[in-house]
Amino acid sequence: MSQLAAHMQKFKIGNLGGLQRHDERTLQNHSNPDIDVSKSSDNFSVLPLERQDPKRSLHKQVQKTIADERVSNRAVRKDAVVLTEWVISSDLTFFEGLSRDEAKQFFTDAYQWFANHFGADHIPYATVHMDETTPHMHMGVIPLTNGRLSAKAIFNREALRFIQADLPQKLNEKGWNIERGERGSKRKHLSVERYKEAAESLKQGEPLFDVSKLEHECVPIVNMFNFVKGKEATKNYILPLKDYQRLTKRVQGFSDLGHAVKRM
Repeated sequence: MSQLAAHMQKFKIGNLGGLQRHDERTLQNHSNPDIDVSKSSDNFSVLPLERQDPKRSLHKQVQKTIADERVSNRAVRKDAVVLTEWVISSDLTFFEGLSRDEAKQFFTDAYQWFANHFGADHIPYATVHMDETTPHMHMGVIPLTNGRLSAKAIFNREALRFIQADLPQKLNEKGWNIERGERGSKRKHLSVERYKEAAESLKQGEPLFDVSKLEHECVPIVNMFNFVKGKEATKNYILPLKDYQRLTKRVQGFSDLGHAVKRM
């Protein structure tokens, strides 16, 4: 049975412009090689029609929602988390067995679960990308509850565990052949760019690992810092823990693999 993938990223107010351009494909150039612009017209929103506004500014919409509901009279800190984005997906095998209408219903059911738990008014967008290797949904949730803006309070560890357990269960009950992801997974993630650079630079002695056995992650991990630079994040490769440790060990003199790659 396929597993549900649900990843969350936190965003500050200054990141929302780049985030909207990425999700709505308004950028002219894409650094993500997995985007097939000829299929971008197949992307769609699962928000109710009355809540879809192609001319809306995500920045202004989030600000207005916070201003309308937040109780405190203090100004929102510039470094405050004003939006969390959830990326919802599964493996390619799951979607290959679905028609377009069925895929739309699957993402609609996932959106509705979040709307029921966190409020439809707090979800400014829910956009499905069909123009990449694996269909996935980008869904924004404004972390407001009882007049308080706090992503840390709403999406604490207990809440995240509940989402990872209850969301796939409810989707399964609706007839979707899907289950929760692996519990306590020890798999490590390495970005495509870092993997290629590190593997090329560290070609010494025996191979680090069999490239053909690398598992490609289904859901793109969005890095807010890439949006600050106006770039898009690429997908990740997943390495077994032992291979990840071997690769890290080969980078002599650095404590962090990412830092090491930048210095190469």
